[in-house]
Amino acid sequence: MIRYTYVKPIVLECVLITIVLFFLIAFLSSGLTSVYGFSVFSSDDRPLGLSYDEWAARFWNHWIAKTIQERFTPQSETPGQLNEGDCLLANSDNRNEPMIMLAETADVPRPPTQSCTISSDKGIIVPLWVGWCDTGNPTNRNFNEKQLTECSKRQNLGHIRYTVMLDNIPVAKLDVTRNLIPGSDNFDYKVNSVYNVTQFTSKEFTLKIPSNTHKSSQQVGTWRAVSDGWWVFLKPLPIGQHTIVYGINVDPTGPVTSPGTNPYKAEVRYKIQVVK
Repeated sequence: MIRYTYVKPIVLECVLITIVLFFLIAFLSSGLTSVYGFSVFSSDDRPLGLSYDEWAARFWNHWIAKTIQERFTPQSETPGQLNEGDCLLANSDNRNEPMIMLAETADVPRPPTQSCTISSDKGIIVPLWVGWCDTGNPTNRNFNEKQLTECSKRQNLGHIRYTVMLDNIPVAKLDVTRNLIPGSDNFDYKVNSVYNVTQFTSKEFTLKIPSNTHKSSQQVGTWRAVSDGWWVFLKPLPIGQHTIVYGINVDPTGPVTSPGTNPYKAEVRYKIQVVK
């Protein structure tokens, strides 16, 4: 004799809801790193074969080398025809880099919109809030690496909050507070929220500051330096048109970014055409 088991509809509904919730949680737990084919390098990676220390050194040497005119001026000889150098670093040597480096928000005089074309094998470095300290300053001339490290962290104080939008999708968020503890050289560092953002303090590297740098009040020469800050390292994007927006103004509900005690707002927008 065959027995049939009757399952009440409410039980079936519960089972169905459980299955849906399971897949929803699995999807969310995978993070934004794989949404719509976009992904980021993790803190354990060596982005496109180089360490984060090496990328910090390359970024600052490229960025320091730019003149005021080069910062956000397209370098193409043919109007409307943009190339990889136009993204940020118009210097010819950057076009051989495996990653494109976007603008440092601290140097944005006004919200610019940059356009460029890059190849589909290039990653993208998004510097959120980054700084460095070098021995060019007479006060720092005899600093060792530990002292340079502490000095670089002092460049990034206050409540720092950023959002990175990729094609109108939030792919990275940063909300941290770092302040000096009164009466000491130690830092009070509070992580409110960090998602898909890599924070690191680099090892000591060589920084060359040219006479025509767009950075004001810099001592020309070759110095020892250490970098500190928060970055997003995007893996190569799918072929097609993409828009990257990052900065405090992207998140209208967030507080201002405050390096030290001076409130600061910034937003940078890039229109990027990725080709094979």
